[in-house]
Amino acid sequence: MAVFKKGINGAFSGTIGNTVGSSWRHIDYMRSLPKPSKKPASPAQLAQRAKFALAVSFLRSIKPLLNLGFSDKMRGKQTGYNQALKVMIANAIVGEYPDFTIDYANVVLAQGGLNPAPSAVLEQTAPGQLALSWEPITNKYTSFADDEAVVVVYNVSKRFMNVYDGIERSVGSMDIAVPSSFEGDELVAWVFMVHRDGEKTSDSVFAGTLVLAGETEPDPEP
Repeated sequence: MAVFKKGINGAFSGTIGNTVGSSWRHIDYMRSLPKPSKKPASPAQLAQRAKFALAVSFLRSIKPLLNLGFSDKMRGKQTGYNQALKVMIANAIVGEYPDFTIDYANVVLAQGGLNPAPSAVLEQTAPGQLALSWEPITNKYTSFADDEAVVVVYNVSKRFMNVYDGIERSVGSMDIAVPSSFEGDELVAWVFMVHRDGEKTSDSVFAGTLVLAGETEPDPEP
């Protein structure tokens, strides 16, 4: 790969012959098209591709959030999304090929220097209502009262991910309304904290899993 310094004609994007021009983080570069291989993939390669596909399908809908959750500037040129993929493939995909599954307790959505949300717990408080609580421990160095909690709830049954925020660390809990169509579905959740500067974060914490119950039928009259 070669870096392309703009000349009078500027950089180009796309394919010309066997050369590809592209740009990443404002750096223009050129590379050759890879030569197609006739060699069949090994079992290890097939397994790695399957893990990668599973991780991408799970994380792609929250790509902007992951770029926040892994926004530590010490990570160099790797995006937060790419870092999240790497961590998930290494730690949160279990089983034997081709029957891989996700270990939700080991999914990481954020890594940072702030204190995490200790003792995070997800529970149902009423039909269609959840609460995610944590211990609101604060200090003036790594755990600020006005850190904002970011909660991610994943509906395993429907493969639907949603993000909730707007509550400060010092409050210690967040109420979450979920659709009635989620009744009977399995939900899992994570929480992490974001500093007021919008850049520093905590590690994410797995808050648990539950099956959403519906309305309780009244006992029949005698």
